[in-house]
Amino acid sequence: MEKRFFPLSAITKRINELLEPAISKQFWVKAEISTGRERGGAFYCDLVETDDGGKIVAKIACTIWQRELSTIKELFKARNMDLVLTNGTVVGFLCSLQFSPQYGLSLRVIDADPSIALGEMELKKREIIERLQKEGLFETNKERFVPILPIRLGLITSSGSAAYNDFIQTLTASGYGFKIYLADAMVQGDQTEKSVLRALDALTGLDVDLVLILRGGGSKTDLYFLDNEAISRKIAGYPKPVWTGIGHEIDTSILDYIANRSFKTPTAAAEELVARFVQMRRQLDEATNTLKTVWAYRLKIDQDYLARAVTGIQQGPRKLLDVTASCLREQAQELRARVQRRLSTEQIGIGRRREKLRSLPLTLTKNHMERLAAKRQELSSGVTHCLTRTGETLSGLKQRFEKERFLRRLAVERERNEKNRQQLKARFFSVFKMKYMLLTNIKGRLKQERVLQRIALARTSLNDKMATLKAIDPQTVLKRGFALVYSQQGTLVRSIADVAEKQLIQTRLADGSLISEVTAKEINHE
Repeated sequence: MEKRFFPLSAITKRINELLEPAISKQFWVKAEISTGRERGGAFYCDLVETDDGGKIVAKIACTIWQRELSTIKELFKARNMDLVLTNGTVVGFLCSLQFSPQYGLSLRVIDADPSIALGEMELKKREIIERLQKEGLFETNKERFVPILPIRLGLITSSGSAAYNDFIQTLTASGYGFKIYLADAMVQGDQTEKSVLRALDALTGLDVDLVLILRGGGSKTDLYFLDNEAISRKIAGYPKPVWTGIGHEIDTSILDYIANRSFKTPTAAAEELVARFVQMRRQLDEATNTLKTVWAYRLKIDQDYLARAVTGIQQGPRKLLDVTASCLREQAQELRARVQRRLSTEQIGIGRRREKLRSLPLTLTKNHMERLAAKRQELSSGVTHCLTRTGETLSGLKQRFEKERFLRRLAVERERNEKNRQQLKARFFSVFKMKYMLLTNIKGRLKQERVLQRIALARTSLNDKMATLKAIDPQTVLKRGFALVYSQQGTLVRSIADVAEKQLIQTRLADGSLISEVTAKEINHE
């Protein structure tokens, strides 16, 4: 039998004829994107289906032309979502068959179902959360100690982004000298995982008190790039406490569950840091006021004690002289009273005897005249003797309390009191000097001028550092006339070898971006 050979074009033409009835039909397909790439405004990929073991059981080429791709992106944007076409993403496409003799059979995408993409992302997110929670990783980083006043901060975000500017402006406005270590990272897009992990590794060796991962607001699908298991596990085992400020008021990222603490916005995270310093300053002010009150109270007590001591020293000799004079007056009065009583007693006795003599019979008068005379003489002698003894006693008392002797005793007492006063005065001034030096030392430490001077120095240092950061800011470099060139994959082009002819490139300038096509490459031989 003779072999019959058909031209390849006849075969492809026949295939096209057989497929013609099905090409006009549209149908929904649910599959996973593989080897996706965007070129010339269109998106090319393979749609695959895998079994439970991950083996591919079906595969077909797929194309989203520029017009349909733009329409689908607008549809997702209206649902507050971004169209994610990364490898491994499950999608739901409305397709039709297309056949080309050169490229074969493929699917042409006409529309897409946002609910499929969102549902798959939520399912994947729940699976990651369940695995991490089962392993007990939700509490690991929460156990990391956060200093009361974290001053050295590791910052992971995109440099120059709204999240970066809001965070830095809030800290700067507070006036406190925060020290920021920026690890520039992409927080959305296919490079998010690699970029954030690299930033965490870079901050590990630095002496930071706290690490913050920040990004601004965006669509729900923006969170998809941070709902990353590798980043979550890295944070769970990270040696430093990690705070997050993802920038979503309603949705919660997986990183929020893993982090030491999470905030709805970067500004809220900055405000919490500032609030810690404000609270500590308020406590220090209250403690300072309490210390001043206590010292003022103690000083008043010591001053009152000193005043009483001085008054006592001044009034002591005067009181002693008054007491001594009072005692002398009392003794003199008592002596006069005793003499007066004795004289009264003797006069009464004489009167009684005189009456007795008058009552005796006249016959006895003569017999007793001599006896009476003798008695009178005896009485006179006794009275004279008594008066003499009383005079001697009075003279002795007078000599005892005469002025010179009193003054000598007073001088001795005054000298003793003066010595005691000098000792008390020296002791008081020693205590007063010690407390005055202590108060002066405390006052010197609390001087407002020294505190303000230190704050001014810190503010000057911070301004210098901010000026340095602003000078090396990529946005500043762009304003000088330089530009950044990115490939279709979003990577930075550093050499002409990184791009090919006919390939689209993005040129980033200070005020926007340009999309252009490479028509030729010229090697610089200098």
